[in-house]
Amino acid sequence: TCTDIDDQKLQEFALREREAEFTTLANVIPQLAWMADETGSIFWYNERWFRFTGTTLDEMQGWGWQKVHHPDYVERVTAGFREAVARGEKWEDTFPLRGHDGQYHWFLSRALPVHDDQGRAVRWCGTNTDITEQKQLQEQLERAYSDLEAKIMFRTLDLEREVQELRRRLGE
Repeated sequence: TCTDIDDQKLQEFALREREAEFTTLANVIPQLAWMADETGSIFWYNERWFRFTGTTLDEMQGWGWQKVHHPDYVERVTAGFREAVARGEKWEDTFPLRGHDGQYHWFLSRALPVHDDQGRAVRWCGTNTDITEQKQLQEQLERAYSDLEAKIMFRTLDLEREVQELRRRLGE
């Protein structure tokens, strides 16, 4: 017997082509990207994740990503993500991740659930965007604002003292 498998081969080729396009897109975006199953267990990362963290898929699969989180934030982040997974709702958080050089960078992390026909979350797609520079600028602005407030307060006190001195002189 002979079976025509042209259609099957065309579908396989189209699927491989779409997969290659997705991988290319995922690897050229400036974010660290990842995918998790319905339980929140991560099974895929883009190349940028591995370059930044200096890790491997074997180290990071599942909940291994906790190893590169700052210890002061990992429990809160894990609890928040688990809660979002349990609710099947989008998740967002900000926290530091350790790079391959041992330095921590701040990231804005977002994940969206992919739902099936019944509305159940069957997969999670997430990104981590490096916001270290924005955090540093924000801190600089906050320091500058505090400095400005202090200068205004001291200048106001100086002016009040000068006004009181003038009043005293005028009263003599």
